[in-house]
Amino acid sequence: MIGRFDRWLFAAGDPRRLAVLRIGLCLVVAARVARPLFVDLAGQPKALFRPRSFMQLLDAMPGSGVAVTIQVATIVLLLAAAAGLESRLTLPMGWAGAVFLFGMETSLGKVVHHDVLPLLAMIPLLPAPTGEAWALGARRPPAPPGARMGWPVRTAGVLVAGVYLIAGLSKLTFTGPAWVLGDNLRNILYTASDAHGRIDLALFVADRPWLTSVIAGSALAFELTLWVTLVRPRLAPYYALWAAALHTGIWLTIGINYVSWALTVAVVFVDWPAVLERASPRTVVERVPPVR
Repeated sequence: MIGRFDRWLFAAGDPRRLAVLRIGLCLVVAARVARPLFVDLAGQPKALFRPRSFMQLLDAMPGSGVAVTIQVATIVLLLAAAAGLESRLTLPMGWAGAVFLFGMETSLGKVVHHDVLPLLAMIPLLPAPTGEAWALGARRPPAPPGARMGWPVRTAGVLVAGVYLIAGLSKLTFTGPAWVLGDNLRNILYTASDAHGRIDLALFVADRPWLTSVIAGSALAFELTLWVTLVRPRLAPYYALWAAALHTGIWLTIGINYVSWALTVAVVFVDWPAVLERASPRTVVERVPPVR
């Protein structure tokens, strides 16, 4: 079994798939970094600083000048990496800047998970040759398929599916079937509606116990089965739509924006070069010899 997994993980991969992860994840993280939040955090009083992990190396939030400098530099680096400009250097540096900024966000006494998934999915890309296709200065003809292009894509998929699987298993471990059949989700929806002054959609769902059970069951099923797309890639577009519906629903009913997670699922699991070729049969698309 270990040998089969090893052969699957290190099988040859299309450099265009790796380029899609570079472009998509860098743009997702850059959009999250561009929020004005970090300037506000830089002005927090020292008494409110509750550092986590590496942020414990600091005595207080960095000043606004430092925060803005890191924010602007991180956005520039991530956009350059997305374009494929010296991505072997700009991508790791942009990732490190984003980690620092998101570390600020989670140093106020509550762990914030909004940006964990795209950052985690980017880790296999840090040492990978992500600029071999669809990049400024990429060589012509493109690099042939190889293991060094395949393993980062599959590893990112394993990490993303693993996060969801752990979330699903934790629900089953600590709550069991009651997470789906009980009032847990209804209570969350009522609380969220009260906290935001009133959310009609949340109340509509919460007032119908059968509907909350269907939605809770759907969310749990997604978390427990996303890994199937690793062995059945043709299911990936359906799971991407499922993720979009799940996280958009969370945003509209609870007010928590996890859209970056849905985008990460779509970027990592869907074979976008193949989608492009099928959608544009008359367009000349940069082709790579098939993997044998």
